[in-house]
Amino acid sequence: MAWGMFCWIPCPYKEWRMEDRKAQVAMLPLVGALIGIVLCLCWWLLSIIGCGSFLSGALLTGAYFLLTGFIHVDGFMDCSDAIMPRHPQMEERRRILKDPHTGAFAVICLCIMLLVFTGAMTEIAPHFSLKSCSLLVVIFTASRTVSALEVIMRNPMETSQYSQLGVPGKASETIPAIVILIVFLAASELIMADFSWWALIAELRSNIIVLTVMVAAFITCSYDCRKLGGMNGDISGHMITISELFGVLVMALII
Repeated sequence: MAWGMFCWIPCPYKEWRMEDRKAQVAMLPLVGALIGIVLCLCWWLLSIIGCGSFLSGALLTGAYFLLTGFIHVDGFMDCSDAIMPRHPQMEERRRILKDPHTGAFAVICLCIMLLVFTGAMTEIAPHFSLKSCSLLVVIFTASRTVSALEVIMRNPMETSQYSQLGVPGKASETIPAIVILIVFLAASELIMADFSWWALIAELRSNIIVLTVMVAAFITCSYDCRKLGGMNGDISGHMITISELFGVLVMALII
């Protein structure tokens, strides 16, 4: 269910059960790992054929957003239109959020985001290695881990699809999903540190990148929820896009 909804790669097994929606959200980090692995395969091919850094960065950026099916970028643009103009009434912000038309703020924010993301990927592209690939996969996994946790634990908007997940904080429904997400995050950290806790402590630069992703996701979600009065899919896409933008930017700066 998570693969089919949050990833453009065709899923070999198609199934949909409403009672499994919370479990679907908990699997979101696994989709991020899948996208990251496929993107790293593209990166490897570009390095094999000797593609230049600028073209590699542009192609990797396009490939990444294509792999996501543009679902998170859609939320990024909707939230940019709703929040950036700073309308005083929450009702107006919510109306703009659901408006199918594309506003100027969405276009401007999209252009800035793509410029920065492409620039960061251009800096990263010449440094292909197993370590760099694992770090890129962890960025995409960590951003979705925080997003999934926020979806499960925050109160949804009345009109959100996530309002069907049940009451946030209800232990019987929330704790299993939270445990799954913590396992995802811990596994990602261990992979990044070559399965050694001591190496994890020593890899200060890698931890700075992951911490940046998590903090950016949390701040973005908190701000959006305060402005829009609840959690929904657009906010989830907004926080994933922003956190990954900061993740690859910091990675480009310190790699």
